[in-house]
Amino acid sequence: MTKLYTFGEMRQIINAKLEGVDLNSSFNNFSIDTRSIKNGDLFFCIKGEITDGHQYISKALEKGASAVVANPDIIPDLLRGKKFPKILVQDPNLALREWASDARKYFDGKVLAVTGSNGKTSTKEILFGLCSFFDSNTYATSGNYNNYIGVPLTILDAPMEAKWWIIEIGSNNFGEIAELSKIVKPTGGIITNIGESHLEFLFNTRGVAKEKSGLFVGMNEGSKVVIPQSILHIDILEKEASKAGVELIKTSNIVVESKGSKLKFNLFETDFETVINNPLFMQNLVSSLTLLRLNGFSVKQLQQATANLELKLKGRFNTLYMKNWILIDDTYNANPSSFKSVLANMKNLYPQNRKIVVCGKMAELGHKSHELHQQVGINMVKNGVELMFGLGSKEIESYIDGWGKEGGSLKKAKYFEELDDLITAFRNEQKPGDVVLVKGSRSARMERFVENIYDCN
Repeated sequence: MTKLYTFGEMRQIINAKLEGVDLNSSFNNFSIDTRSIKNGDLFFCIKGEITDGHQYISKALEKGASAVVANPDIIPDLLRGKKFPKILVQDPNLALREWASDARKYFDGKVLAVTGSNGKTSTKEILFGLCSFFDSNTYATSGNYNNYIGVPLTILDAPMEAKWWIIEIGSNNFGEIAELSKIVKPTGGIITNIGESHLEFLFNTRGVAKEKSGLFVGMNEGSKVVIPQSILHIDILEKEASKAGVELIKTSNIVVESKGSKLKFNLFETDFETVINNPLFMQNLVSSLTLLRLNGFSVKQLQQATANLELKLKGRFNTLYMKNWILIDDTYNANPSSFKSVLANMKNLYPQNRKIVVCGKMAELGHKSHELHQQVGINMVKNGVELMFGLGSKEIESYIDGWGKEGGSLKKAKYFEELDDLITAFRNEQKPGDVVLVKGSRSARMERFVENIYDCN
């Protein structure tokens, strides 16, 4: 926990009513999950997409929770008449955000925020690795804790003695990034790109640009946000940045050269080398270096940190070398922009190899779902993919429509409802020298294919 709070302080911060709690006593820590709760923790009854913490109050108390933050109207009937320490609010989720906003006031280091349609997590990890080279206390968002629940948890877990907090901010609806930015109050930031993500609620890429520009809302005037040279809808970003008094900094174009197992590039009129031999991460590395240069790092420091930077993210263009073929695990997530980018990079990296795609659906695309899946199918053929194995939902048929439109043989694009059937068909078709890309949205759970195939290697 970032700061020791008394229950009296908490009452003021989240505008709560207390029952059975000593105002002057403090609590050790907090939890939203009874599976990891410890004795003395304050338990927040958070409502998520699947479950509601109010259903676990009894278990939290059994495990020694010092009190529970709950909505009195949702406390289970069996507990209504019982006395136990309560901090009563109308919305525990909002209370968690309000508490995180208060905790942020006590941190006087730099807070760098990352948002974008894709590449957020890799950029966050790059910033974390670079900053950690100089400050071992550097703290960053864990996993993909980038939403209304994850961002407050990140802040409340972050150490005050650190010089750098790296916070990832995501969204799937209008207004989320702006609200989270008000909590995070970034001192600097990166927008990785604007692409076709979460279109179910954001409608189109202009909507995505508008939502991502919410990052500026919580920033002080004069703060700087780094963006790629070729970012979509720069007019929207510039308009919103101007309103907030935020300065947009475009990254420099670089030429990347291979040097053995490393990549070499020139930035700030200086040669850099990195062992991150992954072209998909290079734009994110340049954006990170640019932001840190703006925040006081010398070029020499950045050279040193880059040379020592290691990055291996499961499910993000993670290249696995099988016995006589290559498996590219990009199963962490998928949207049209990231899918097209990965296909182009696979073509450039492996021009001589036969290329296969094993794919699941792309989620949250709204009424454009068929069209956008079709576009990706077209891109598969354009980028030299010879075989496609799709798993699990009707969206696969849209991939196949695009595949056929671009002249791909329909015999080479196959749809399976069951994972076991797909694996059997794949093994019958796979040959030495193949390069196989596996990709799909989180809900498609395409990592199951990777785990089955890799375990049997």
